[in-house]
Amino acid sequence: MSEKRPRWEKEIWTTQGPNAVACKTCKFRAAVINGHQQDNADCGNCEIYEYPESKPNDVYFDGAECEFYEKADDRPLALILGVAVGDALGVPVEFKKRGTFHVISMQGYGTHHQPPGTWSDDTSLTLALADNLFADGDRPDLECIAWGFTEWYDKAAYTPHGKVFDVGNATAAAIKRLKKGVAPEKAGGADERDNGNGSLMRVAPLAFYMFGIRDAEERFRIVRDVSSLTHAHEWSVAACYIYVELLNKLRMGRKKKAAYAELREDFARGVPFISKATLAKFVRILENDISLLPEEEIRSSGFVIDTLEAALWCFLTTDNYKDAVLKAVNLGEDTDTTGAVTGALAGLAYGLGSIPREWLDQLAGREEIQRIAIRMPRWDYFRKTIS
Repeated sequence: MSEKRPRWEKEIWTTQGPNAVACKTCKFRAAVINGHQQDNADCGNCEIYEYPESKPNDVYFDGAECEFYEKADDRPLALILGVAVGDALGVPVEFKKRGTFHVISMQGYGTHHQPPGTWSDDTSLTLALADNLFADGDRPDLECIAWGFTEWYDKAAYTPHGKVFDVGNATAAAIKRLKKGVAPEKAGGADERDNGNGSLMRVAPLAFYMFGIRDAEERFRIVRDVSSLTHAHEWSVAACYIYVELLNKLRMGRKKKAAYAELREDFARGVPFISKATLAKFVRILENDISLLPEEEIRSSGFVIDTLEAALWCFLTTDNYKDAVLKAVNLGEDTDTTGAVTGALAGLAYGLGSIPREWLDQLAGREEIQRIAIRMPRWDYFRKTIS
């Protein structure tokens, strides 16, 4: 039997009767025979172990010998599918002026002439990050992440149709520097003009990396390093940090209004590792309540602060995934990124079941998204608390 331990060892099956519902061999997963969980059955009798393709939809099979099965936690999948669906809704209308169109469903072609359900670089780079975190210590493996970005740029990895389109200028320049051997944490542009939303759009998976890191400055350093692969200016880094902090609160189970209030309280207590000049750029989010502003005061350009404000506004002024992402896309301009950033918030807050089934059915490359989301490192399950 393999020496590999289950990824979620603390979720060992508990006794619900005279016997624990568990495999006799590994004691961590329930054997299933003729559709029924068995007590003390061995692997040779388990139809899921023998025929993993027959597994129910609500359990994971990871391929390791005797690895146990569990009810699927849909939060990582809801987060990343939330990004992809919001992105795909926005792709056909990117750059269009607010009020000149109205998206109500998944559609295709338009700006980039792509079929319905096609997502862009926003989702591609989110997947590249999620698939290459692989950290053994207390920091993400920046070299691995940089490799994933380069594979996307050069070989169209993490794309729905084997084609890269709509690449941001700052991201392209950073990847070219990576290919020349520049250290990942130094590859991103650091000038004021380098504050597009190209790191904000992809950073959401870090919400599942932050578990157990109690020190806010350490969380900031991690976000800074990951953002700096493409966007190193302090405004971009701060925007990513604010966003991941809010996602982290949602991941911990906070309701959205409580999470937002707690976020503002955290910053009101002081964050000495971010300059006052930079924090002044986020007054509408951190000192005021962004949700109280009228739509005409919400900008939806590719500037990182505009995107963060727009996504928070759409999330906070709606009460379900569908309305949140449609509101985001219909703001116009950088529609795919506003949809993607809003989609992560709404997907995580409302769960996988909140994303309309017809949109998921139309989404390109859905199986690849599911594969990466399921395999994404889950520090919220097995990482020791870091003070």
